[in-house]
Amino acid sequence: MKPTGLYRRMIGYLLPYMHWFVLSALASLLIVAFDAVSLWLIATLLHTLFKPEAIALARPEFTLSNINEILKYWTSVLISADSKFDSLKAVCFIMIFTFAAKNVLIYAQGLMVLVLNLRVVRDMRDLLYRHALRLPVTYYDRNRSGKIMSLILNDISMINASMTGTFRFLLVDPIRLIAFLSLLVIISPTLTLLVLLIYPVLGYLIVTIGKAVRRRSKRVLQTFSGLISVLSETINGIRAVKMFNMNEVETAKFEVENQKFVRNSFRSAVMSMVTSPLTETLGIMVTVVLLWYAGKKVLGGGSAFTAEDFLRYIVILVSSYQPLKRLARVNTTLQTGFAAAERVFSLFDRSGEDLRTFAPERLPRFEREIAYANVSFTYPECDEEVLHDISFSIPKGANIALVGSSGGGKSTILDLLPRFYDVNKGAITIDGRDIRECDLVGLRHLLGIVSQDTILFNDTVRNNIAYGRADASRQLVEDAARAANAMEFITHLPQGMDTVIGEKGITLSGGQKQRLAIARALLRNPPVLILDEATSALDTESERLVQNAINNLMENRTALVVAHRLSTILHADCILVVEEGRIVERGTHKELLEKNGRYKYLYDIQFESA
Repeated sequence: MKPTGLYRRMIGYLLPYMHWFVLSALASLLIVAFDAVSLWLIATLLHTLFKPEAIALARPEFTLSNINEILKYWTSVLISADSKFDSLKAVCFIMIFTFAAKNVLIYAQGLMVLVLNLRVVRDMRDLLYRHALRLPVTYYDRNRSGKIMSLILNDISMINASMTGTFRFLLVDPIRLIAFLSLLVIISPTLTLLVLLIYPVLGYLIVTIGKAVRRRSKRVLQTFSGLISVLSETINGIRAVKMFNMNEVETAKFEVENQKFVRNSFRSAVMSMVTSPLTETLGIMVTVVLLWYAGKKVLGGGSAFTAEDFLRYIVILVSSYQPLKRLARVNTTLQTGFAAAERVFSLFDRSGEDLRTFAPERLPRFEREIAYANVSFTYPECDEEVLHDISFSIPKGANIALVGSSGGGKSTILDLLPRFYDVNKGAITIDGRDIRECDLVGLRHLLGIVSQDTILFNDTVRNNIAYGRADASRQLVEDAARAANAMEFITHLPQGMDTVIGEKGITLSGGQKQRLAIARALLRNPPVLILDEATSALDTESERLVQNAINNLMENRTALVVAHRLSTILHADCILVVEEGRIVERGTHKELLEKNGRYKYLYDIQFESA
């Protein structure tokens, strides 16, 4: 995207705070006005001290070429007094007032920019986080968590720094530069023409350096994402790191990423730092040439260009290099922000899921059956088909089980029902209606999921059970926990229901986590259950407790179950044997044993020891 388009999108986040923008712009105009008056009076002050007899001037005729003399006349009128000491007093008073007023305005404008800064960061982070949660599962499959964290935390800050951090300078310095150049033209058009010859050279250098900074800033952001990813993965897997004594390996991995980040940061900073000294050096070269040329004219006499004009010209010219230097730095800061904006807006531009607030009327009607009709599926950016022509139906109230070898496609079949992925061929229907036509929030509200990888949060037991049901009463939460056989361990926790269980429920056993997940599903009370190997990682005692809880959960509900332990699905209404993405057998437990096929083989392997 072009820089103008990026900056327009970035500025769009300032629009809700336009009143602060307008106030800041007005403050900028006043700051520049006071700045120009201050510089103009510096030469007048020196002239008042050393050549007071020149204060009283005849009023000149108004012509465009005579504006310098007109301004000097009105300045003399402003400071003229009975004595040179009174004139000096007037000049000092005016300078104190202008400098004080200018700095008060600079402070006030700084506060306005601070307000803009904090509110824009808040708004952008909120919006990006909200959008990130709407992105489909496929995005998270292909991107490391560190990248998303870096975008929300680091890249947003860089965009904001480039936008609000340069906002004040972009308001004040161009106006200041125009004002100073106008004064220079008024004092001496010829000399100013010579000054302007250097500006195209400076502009070309600034643009060229800016492009290089943008490229290098993008590399810095990419390596920072890699650094965050390594950090996140290591902390999340800290038990495995310690168990396998991988401290040194993980440290080395982090150091490599950190070195890449430092190297790219150094290269970017080196390029950014070139602009300011380059601008100043070229500016001083021009100033020295002008000093020599104008000084000869003044010292030689016989020129309309007076010593006061010369002094005022040099003071204003040297002062004009500061806003020019700042604008050069602003360009490099903006280029860094553009690099971050490209990454952030590329995430914003990704299509998200249509997730609206749940309303009961948008819940899909389910009275007869859920049907998979000739479903085939390939994961995004993969060539190999995972599911091939899958067809089966789940009558309302039925319990359908999926069994088979690992990697055969069972969990993928489950993931298609809540539309974590969309089918490539065929359709999944509820009472004949394609689920792609259903409201997505309503569809997912129809379902309850309990998987092997239980998702719990660093919160209380009560809030984990009531996740998705914030309106649930204390009694309902306890009833759900009791039905899930969870109360027997909850009552022994330090604060009972109010115990914080740590990140991912780290303080609980596997069986306890599963029972909390089942309690959560019971509290939601969904018509359809999806159970993905909910007991496969549990010991015998935990499995018995969890299985009892599952039986309570499945009562009077439709269920689609993936089971590793066949003992848990012996009474299923229909068992589907899935191998290599195809249904190779189907029937009840008794029917499949009589077929003496793949199911019988799996059954014999599990039960031969018994």
